[in-house]
Amino acid sequence: MKKLSPLFLILILIISVLFSLFFKVDDIHFFQILIINLRLPRTLLCIITGSVLALCGSTFQMFFRNSLAEPGIMGITSGATLGAVITAISGITGTYLLSVLNAGAFLGALLSGIIISTLSLKKESISSIYLLLFGTALGTLYSALTSILLSANSSKIQSMYYWMLGSFSGRGWNELYFILLPALLSIILQLSCISRLDLMTCGETTADSLGINVNRLRIIVLIAGSLGTSAAVCAGGTIGFVGLIAPHITRRLFSPKARILLPVSMLTGSILVLISDTIARYAIYPAELPVGTITAIMGVPFFISLLSRGKK
Repeated sequence: MKKLSPLFLILILIISVLFSLFFKVDDIHFFQILIINLRLPRTLLCIITGSVLALCGSTFQMFFRNSLAEPGIMGITSGATLGAVITAISGITGTYLLSVLNAGAFLGALLSGIIISTLSLKKESISSIYLLLFGTALGTLYSALTSILLSANSSKIQSMYYWMLGSFSGRGWNELYFILLPALLSIILQLSCISRLDLMTCGETTADSLGINVNRLRIIVLIAGSLGTSAAVCAGGTIGFVGLIAPHITRRLFSPKARILLPVSMLTGSILVLISDTIARYAIYPAELPVGTITAIMGVPFFISLLSRGKK
């Protein structure tokens, strides 16, 4: 199959951005207010969220050599949700609830990543597959605790339900400023591992024999993944499958090499989230769907096809 040029994705991204910004702009008198204060920060949040989720998914899949690895499988997303729920039921209300909710989600994701990283640091001989299983188990625990807390505080279920499905509704410049630094740090750390990740596809033993410090690389990958996922959850809540879908699309259409896979996956992830957010906004206009439901509708068939292809 002939590989495509990344320029094709750049063109699709530009078209997606234009649709996100200018679709259904009817009143020219409110054009500047609508675009600058409402749509532009939301569009930028979609781009950053899609980029970091796809990048984290690509990095995890290459490091763990598992085509189903993505930020959620390490328990980081579930940890962010638990942190947000704890914040939501803490009694803090009013106009500051949103920013505090973001802080809770950020800390929850970061602490989840620290737990996994600490385990990796203390037990340097632990294999990546066991670390992957441990992260999955922690994610299940976080989800169970989240369910318990919401069941005990039923008044919060409605407000948290929409957030847990993922949404950029009401997000603006404050959220963008909040996530910008951790998102950039995550991107820089992961892109700095490109050459080492290519060697990891040959296995940990081979990579170690070629001079790669596997344990150090594991820590960098986990910390960068935690930062990126926490920023994405703060930006748009729990948005699934982007970190799974984008790397596979990029791998099949462009290249499996890390130097192409990682940056081009960022473009693919941005496009997926932008398109999903635009559909979510106008599918049942004037109401709005959670963007996480759109990514799930796209992601579940893709996930099943991966499993079927793997079985064959």
